[in-house]
Amino acid sequence: MVVKSVRGRRRYVAMRVPSDLRRDGLVKALEPFSGPIPGLKVITCGDGWAVVRCSPAEVESAISAVTGAFPGSEPVLTSGTLKTLRDRYPELRVPRRKKRALPQYFFIGG
Repeated sequence: MVVKSVRGRRRYVAMRVPSDLRRDGLVKALEPFSGPIPGLKVITCGDGWAVVRCSPAEVESAISAVTGAFPGSEPVLTSGTLKTLRDRYPELRVPRRKKRALPQYFFIGG
C-alpha cells in the first residue's frame, strides 16, 4: 500500500488503566515521552481503558511509558488496526457522531 510506505506502519495498544483516568490526564503524563517515542499518540481513554498508537518498534517503550506513569496499568492487546481492538473489546467502541440533516432547500421536487 502506498499510504503505509509513506507514513509507516502503526500499532495500537489497548491497556487497562485506572478507572478515573481521562484522556487529557494521560496525554499530559505522556508529554515527556513524545520526544523519545516518535508518533506516540493517545487515541482514547476512559472507563478504565486506554488505546495508544505508536510505531511497531516502539510498542514496548509505549507500554513502559504508560505503566511507569500509572502503576497498575497493564497491556491487554496490541493490533495493527483499531477495528480489531474494538471488535475484541466492545467497551473500546466510541459512539458515532450523528449526521446533520440537510436543509430542506437541498431537496428539489416532490
